[in-house]
Amino acid sequence: ESSLMFEEEKVMTRSRDDKELWFVCDPCGIVCAVITYILVVYGEFVVLSILAPPFMSLGTAVNVTMFTTFGVLAVISHVKAMFTNPGIVPRESSSEEEVLERRQKGEEIRYCKKCRSIKPDRAHHCSTCERCIQRMDHHCPWVNNCVGGNNQKYFVLFTLYIMMMSVYGLGMVAWFFFQCVQQNFEGCDTIFPGALVFILTLFGVFEGFLFSLFTCIMFCTQVHAIATDETGIESLKKENRYRRKWSDSFVEVFGGPPGLFWLSPFSTPPQTPSSKYRLLVSV
Repeated sequence: ESSLMFEEEKVMTRSRDDKELWFVCDPCGIVCAVITYILVVYGEFVVLSILAPPFMSLGTAVNVTMFTTFGVLAVISHVKAMFTNPGIVPRESSSEEEVLERRQKGEEIRYCKKCRSIKPDRAHHCSTCERCIQRMDHHCPWVNNCVGGNNQKYFVLFTLYIMMMSVYGLGMVAWFFFQCVQQNFEGCDTIFPGALVFILTLFGVFEGFLFSLFTCIMFCTQVHAIATDETGIESLKKENRYRRKWSDSFVEVFGGPPGLFWLSPFSTPPQTPSSKYRLLVSV
């Protein structure tokens, strides 16, 4: 009966696994992703309708273009992080008795009781995705996905571009108020009344500070994890294992030697095929 239930479970997930598109149907994650997009759009709204109109010039156009570019790159990186298979480990029907028997023969095997399957080295089970993920760092509700070996680059770029967008936006707010003070706030309420301009801008400043701080911490954490070749889970569990050189780790995550493509969410690093995870014995 247990094997029949396992086969039915595989059928329920096979259609998702075999497709290139990956999506986690987690209500909390979906809400967080939608909130992220709303906040990015709000930032664009503040810049385009409040900060830019009173002082239209070539410099303003350049600032708006830069801010929007960071926003677009952040959204694309977010979408890629959310819809990229993070590195799922295929389920292979193995009972605990079979695993115990193989261990008694001297084989070093890692077994996931939740997936009821053998898992390779550096794979960990995610209770939200309900799968074992290769080189899993953590599950992030803001991208509604696990951050794993196949999508870590996109997550790093997402945090980088949101951080740059937030810092650049705060700079534009400071420039806006500097110009308004010089003009005694005349003409600063081009589209909206002065009180509403203040409220909308104040919320934008709060959003910018919050986003820049949060994404800066996440970006630095991810860069450190890549440099030390140690995921967040491995760090928490204090797992002892062989670590690669920091340069090799960066090359694997970003898909090649240093270049501008490291900063592009359109450049896809080599995706580890699921067949590679079928290695049953781990060291």
